[in-house]
Amino acid sequence: MRNAVLLLLFLALFGCTRLEGTAAVPFPTPEPSPTLETPLPPSAETLPTVVVLPLSEPTLSPTILPPLVEPTWTATAPASTPSATSPWRRTRTPSPTPTITLTPTLDVTSRFQLRIVSPGPLSKVISPISFIVHIHPDYTGLTRIELIGEDGREIYRKVFKTYSNVGYFTRVEEKVTFELKGAAEIARLQISTYDSKGNILSFNSVRLLLLATGENQFTPSYPAQERIGLRLKREAEITGGTLELRGEINPINNTPLIVELFDAEGRIVGSRLVQLAPADGKYQMFETSIPYQVAERTAVRLVLRQSDDRISGLAYLYSLPVFLSP
Repeated sequence: MRNAVLLLLFLALFGCTRLEGTAAVPFPTPEPSPTLETPLPPSAETLPTVVVLPLSEPTLSPTILPPLVEPTWTATAPASTPSATSPWRRTRTPSPTPTITLTPTLDVTSRFQLRIVSPGPLSKVISPISFIVHIHPDYTGLTRIELIGEDGREIYRKVFKTYSNVGYFTRVEEKVTFELKGAAEIARLQISTYDSKGNILSFNSVRLLLLATGENQFTPSYPAQERIGLRLKREAEITGGTLELRGEINPINNTPLIVELFDAEGRIVGSRLVQLAPADGKYQMFETSIPYQVAERTAVRLVLRQSDDRISGLAYLYSLPVFLSP
């Protein structure tokens, strides 16, 4: 009995010790480690497109189109030293050429020498002006683009060469830049061409309102028709000492029509002043006789022009090569 009691005591003591030894040891509750945020790709913002272009001159971009129906002729003037007699002679060093492309010619009924396609007359424009002109192949050469302010100062000028492309008009497009001291100014945008001796071939212009700020307000361009139509063929043979001239004109303004005959060296061999009816946007008939003096058969250029009635200088000029004999 005693032994049984001792055995029970032993078991009781051993069991308590075992339970105490295996009691759960408290561990600190692990805290969630901070989660590293995965960096997101940058948002797709619209970035400016940057294009690097070479600083080079524009090139001709011909388009093959149907040729002219009528053949063209070029009078070869005798070689001689240029003279400063003519006030319209120019000798300038060509500057970089603007963009030039080719467009098909129109029929004879709407034939023109220099047509200003854009901008239209009295358009309100900011800088730069997109100036587009079509040049007849018989009137290409040294070409000048100028912007003249209302006080006669030259705001912009570019000189370059255009070349004859038989059967095609030459399309010239130039960005004309300007700066104004005031808010607005009346100006004349003009283009002219010259032969190898510096004699003027053609001239056309458009009056604009320049704006320092704001937006372009374009007007329709002039019709695709030459202002002057003559009852005289190109390179006609004139004899007898008098050129009888008949034709029609749509005057650019109310100034008189000045008619002149220039020889290859720029000397005036005949001239006449023709008074016109007030300009109303319509064609009117005119007729005049131009006495001339030559010692032998001479290649000359018949020039008809009107001056600007507001800004000093030309407004319009038309020319035609003819031959004079005594």
